[in-house]
Amino acid sequence: MNKLKNSLQNGNVSIGTWIQIPSSAVVEIIAHNSGDKLDWMCIDMEHGSIGIESMTDLIRTIEANHITPFVRIPKNDYIWIHRVLDAGAKGLIIPMINSFTDARKSVSEALYPPTGKRSFGYSRANCYGKDFVNSVHCANDEISIILQIEHSHGIIDLNRILDTDGIDGTFIGPYDLSGSMGIVGDFNNEKYKNVLSEYKSKSKDHSVPTGIHVVRPTEDKVKKAAADGYRIIAVGTDAVFLEEKCNSVFKNL
Repeated sequence: MNKLKNSLQNGNVSIGTWIQIPSSAVVEIIAHNSGDKLDWMCIDMEHGSIGIESMTDLIRTIEANHITPFVRIPKNDYIWIHRVLDAGAKGLIIPMINSFTDARKSVSEALYPPTGKRSFGYSRANCYGKDFVNSVHCANDEISIILQIEHSHGIIDLNRILDTDGIDGTFIGPYDLSGSMGIVGDFNNEKYKNVLSEYKSKSKDHSVPTGIHVVRPTEDKVKKAAADGYRIIAVGTDAVFLEEKCNSVFKNL
């Protein structure tokens, strides 16, 4: 079951987190201490040092803890899309979607024919062929495709991007977006605030769920994100959880 799809279909906010450390133990610790609040964990292959074999082991661990495995791929490329899905990911977060052409390409490569053009083959996702027929029959409905809007070009073509059939939502990328505007990290800039409002307004008009990453989460920050209309919320990263806990323990010793 894809928990993100289930949450969105039921009108709820979907909560996940980001994995950047190639350690199954870290995934288990987070899962065991999340209080069943996590719908998904996203393995970050765009930033960090996770390779394809480590990614597959992390997917196994995430699945074993009854959480939906997502992967943020390094780029919008059919090789990465196919390999990540074949490894068993149930969701894709695809960076730098700057146009309708980018969006359509990513969806097409993620879905099997006749809807898309993902290639068929025995893989971990279909039990190495044992469950091939059933797996490929259900895959298009089970996979979540989340597009990252993180450049001013993506805002310019946002209406057409949001019209792309097959997407489950989008993620705003605040650092890259502000950087493309020449104001990197200046989230109080009126120019940035206006673009963010445009993103949320157009997404609402198209009934496409919006997503945001609360990198250093607090209860108030997460509640505010939900109140602002975000329905896909990533909280923290494994590295941030480790850093902040270490800091709180050692700073006063």
